[in-house]
Amino acid sequence: MWNANNLVQSAEAVTVLLAGSIPRLQAWYTALAADARFRVAMQASDPQDLRSKLVTNPDVLVLDAGIYPGPQPLLDDLTRYHGAAYVLLPMEASREAMDSVAQIPCVKGVYKGEINLVAIAGEMYAAATAQRTSRLNAGMEALWNRPQSMGGGQPLGLRVVAVWNQAGGVGKTTIASNLAYEAARRGLPALLVGMGAPDDLPLILGLKPEPNLNHWRANPTAEGLKLALQKVDTLDVLAGFPDVLSEARAITTPLDAPESLPKLVLTAAYMGYAVIVLDAPPTALASAALAAANTLVLVARPSLEGVMRTVEAYRTVVERLAGEHHIPASGVYVVLNRAGGRMALDEWHKAASALLGRPFPPVVAQIPDEPRVGEAQDSRRLPVNVSDAFARGLKPLADALFSPQGAQAPQNSNGKKAFEIFGVRVKV
Repeated sequence: MWNANNLVQSAEAVTVLLAGSIPRLQAWYTALAADARFRVAMQASDPQDLRSKLVTNPDVLVLDAGIYPGPQPLLDDLTRYHGAAYVLLPMEASREAMDSVAQIPCVKGVYKGEINLVAIAGEMYAAATAQRTSRLNAGMEALWNRPQSMGGGQPLGLRVVAVWNQAGGVGKTTIASNLAYEAARRGLPALLVGMGAPDDLPLILGLKPEPNLNHWRANPTAEGLKLALQKVDTLDVLAGFPDVLSEARAITTPLDAPESLPKLVLTAAYMGYAVIVLDAPPTALASAALAAANTLVLVARPSLEGVMRTVEAYRTVVERLAGEHHIPASGVYVVLNRAGGRMALDEWHKAASALLGRPFPPVVAQIPDEPRVGEAQDSRRLPVNVSDAFARGLKPLADALFSPQGAQAPQNSNGKKAFEIFGVRVKV
């Protein structure tokens, strides 16, 4: 299921960016239009236009260097590109110029006079799919491999957080949206994915109901994801489903299909996101979120029914779905939402451990029963920006997930500090 080669084989056609003079663009487009392996996504006729479109990272770039005033801007742009580039140089280009272009890592072919795209189509396709496989493998390593070192203030590996419980109305969307926003505020490239039907995220975040998850499913590519995103400050948001019918179609989607949630996570991984937060629903679609995640946040209410629902959710993940996801025992975090109104923390945790029959994971954060939370969401503002009490309650969870020192332990007998981060013991 999670083999990158299988995902590539079921993926979309190779995307191509053509750059050159208008007559040359027309000829190149005609050469590729009939080949189902390729999709000419964009065309550019000047360097500035080309630079703006290179940020979408197309699989293949076919470039007529004649649109550049000189070699240095050409070399600069090619150095920033990470796909497979095929470059046509002017006839008067020197051997030294050809060698300089050919040495750039992205360049797979350098030509003078003309490029026969039909003749090299097989080579282009092979190069693009090989790079796509490499990106997917890198994304999977970021998803599932535990890191060995710290660095740069970034989380140690990619955090894919499913915020979930089997019960509705416990505050999953509130925790998911504010947690993702906090990650972005800490400088981490963060993506929040709604999965509700109909989804509450556009309503409480002041976003439009479209584009949404349906738009990405119709175009399950990196380009399609970019087009489906909305922003809340520096946080990228993909709104969920507009109705239960579209959610029902998603529930029946195989996990290895191009438009599946795990494929969405892999696409976001090689787009560079460090944190992906999935607002998982209390429906069968939650299984896709759990399959795509490497971290689980269980949002619980401080009540006996909250104990029962949360323990059953925990059992579902660690027992019934064992072997069907990549969430380690150390990757489960419990949040007590709207604490203070009913059961105390110790009482709640004791009841959860008794029902489970063994020690239940500790409660990482307590979110107070704060009226300003609802008031903030009714006015389409984030509670973390409005309520100090809410922000203080959320901080231990954000620290545990996004801070390399979030799980610091006491010093060991050798005087070295030991940290457990993402389930890995690190001594420094």
